[in-house]
Amino acid sequence: MRVTLLLLSTACTPHLTSADGAQQQEWVAPDNQWGVTAPPADLRGEGYAVGQVPHDFLLPDQFGEQVSLWQFYGNVILLDISTMWCRPCQQIASDVTETWHDYQDEGFIYLTMLPEDVEGDDPDNADLNEWANSFDIEAPVLGDDGTYAYAVEPNNLWPVLMLIDRDMVILADRIDPTDEAIRAAIEESL
Repeated sequence: MRVTLLLLSTACTPHLTSADGAQQQEWVAPDNQWGVTAPPADLRGEGYAVGQVPHDFLLPDQFGEQVSLWQFYGNVILLDISTMWCRPCQQIASDVTETWHDYQDEGFIYLTMLPEDVEGDDPDNADLNEWANSFDIEAPVLGDDGTYAYAVEPNNLWPVLMLIDRDMVILADRIDPTDEAIRAAIEESL
């Protein structure tokens, strides 16, 4: 069932077109606490490989607010796609706040996306809060029903750590899940 949903969603959602192929909808800034910088009007999602612009998303965070990837245009973004059951994901989660705080003043944002809870199901708001609270994460923790995460990583090889530059271009699509590798990639991009 999840594969069927993925195929349907990648056919229409990431490109922001209607089923009849109408033009891309204008990007609308979400109302949340994380700060918003509108992306250029001509920005288009291309894919999830190095050198491409990742597709935008609109996902709930641990506070129930909707968050867009593209609202962080102009910042260096680390998109950490982790699952609650994954041990390496849990290990890197303990460093999220410190990493974010160390580079935040240089225009850096750390986004954690959770496509699965501990049972492998879609996470709900309680799961997002549990993850944020368990690891003292102050940065956005986003819940995905698997649509976006499985488009990025269809083989369920978690975590996926993707670094995106200030122009919303993917610099690295698979960073080793260690604090040292994450920091080295961030420092190289700033």
